[in-house]
Amino acid sequence: MKRLIWGNLILGSWLMISPFIFRLIYPRSFRVTWEDFILGFTVAAFSLARLFSCRNQEIILTDWVVTTIGLLTLLNPLLYNYYGVRLATWNNLLVGGTIVGFAGFVDWQDSHLRA
Repeated sequence: MKRLIWGNLILGSWLMISPFIFRLIYPRSFRVTWEDFILGFTVAAFSLARLFSCRNQEIILTDWVVTTIGLLTLLNPLLYNYYGVRLATWNNLLVGGTIVGFAGFVDWQDSHLRA
């Protein structure tokens, strides 16, 4: 399970640097991907916090925040009209979907803490 949390940490880090890399490839992409830096930072920070969480409330909170931010990343191309920038659209769909999958599985595994 820790591997999935580390995976989300890595995906969050990629999401943070992806707007700058895409800007080199396609200069107009920065206008639509600037919020990926914020979303990636949030995913990476809460994934790191989840790795060092000991209390049940912290674990539940970090699981839900990462899942929610992953879902927001997945929906970002629809919310911000990424239609002209396919590379950024596919990046958000793949990374956001993977983050939601990893975080959802970790959240499901940690569901016994809620009882």
